[in-house]
Amino acid sequence: MVLSGPLFLIIIWLPVSVWAATTVSKRYTRGSLKRKFSIGVLLFVAIFLVPFADGIAGRAYFNYLCATKAGMKVYQTVELPAEYWDEEGRPILKMFRSDSPGTINLVGVRDPIFQQVGFTEHYNNLFHIDRTGFRLREISSKNIFSEITYYRYWGGWLTRSFSLNNSAVSCEMKNLDDWIFAVFRSSVLK
Repeated sequence: MVLSGPLFLIIIWLPVSVWAATTVSKRYTRGSLKRKFSIGVLLFVAIFLVPFADGIAGRAYFNYLCATKAGMKVYQTVELPAEYWDEEGRPILKMFRSDSPGTINLVGVRDPIFQQVGFTEHYNNLFHIDRTGFRLREISSKNIFSEITYYRYWGGWLTRSFSLNNSAVSCEMKNLDDWIFAVFRSSVLK
């Protein structure tokens, strides 16, 4: 079953493409043999690419989005006094992942202050691309301090139709801790 896509192309679609291009170029093209051959080759390429042209264009657009629009954005920073920084220059945070999923707190502060919220939204229906990521927001005011964005590509119609394991390809994931730490800056270093 895994090879059904490539087998479809080799066993069925390749001969159909050759037959259609040859038939059309012989029947509907006037002129020299060179002209008929050129038109036949162009028709073959056009017909052969039809089943997976959306996959090629979608992958190119996905790569463009990963290179230009994916990544981290910091909208607002938080100044922390010296007692909230470790020796390596990183803020001392306590991240709750099981009891209160996604909440982030400064060590020594009782109630969580920040929350890491995941999001997924359809970005492009034609190429089946989703925009996904995380936002760091303040719990009390719901202000968004930063956002990290990725894109997921679900493949062309041939891949989605014939694959048993339809999973998306995602942009390269960055370290989420570095993304969260970028929001905080020291009030001592000015």
